[in-house]
Amino acid sequence: MGQSPVNTEQTLRTRDGDDSLELIVVVSNVSSPQRLIDFAKLVYGLSNLRSSLVFTRVSGMAAQSGVPEVSKYLYRLGKPLLLLPSPQDVIDLLKPDRILVLAKTDVSKDIEEIADSLKGRVALLVNGGDTPPPKTELSLGDHVMVRELDPSTPPQALLAITLYVIMKKHAEKNI
Repeated sequence: MGQSPVNTEQTLRTRDGDDSLELIVVVSNVSSPQRLIDFAKLVYGLSNLRSSLVFTRVSGMAAQSGVPEVSKYLYRLGKPLLLLPSPQDVIDLLKPDRILVLAKTDVSKDIEEIADSLKGRVALLVNGGDTPPPKTELSLGDHVMVRELDPSTPPQALLAITLYVIMKKHAEKNI
């Protein structure tokens, strides 16, 4: 018997009046199977951060062999995974309160400066490929970055540091 789909909408939904942060990490444009698994381990490896994972625009070997492997891995952990055609579909389906695009641009804000103000359902869009995010994805939300990092930093490292900053800022705020 096959795996039944996880009800991500129900898993991701916050309670009314809840000021906590619920992070929807959206990784787009991944073509490497190992990178899919790396992102999944990263997102669900931070136990103090309530987060869910969505992949969009998965292609090549990542789509053929990576998706089954990451699905199996996350099923064993009891964690949700959602695969959608585009980041816009994530916005339409999950309706986040705020959308952040992890990209170093002229209008990017440092994640250190805004992390403690994040609350509700926040979608964090990350380009999982080695090229800059397309303009269509850049137009979806507010640009954030880790100021000290070079734009050529691999996406897994960039996401790891960003998630760590968000987690630390929220932990400090709740002390």
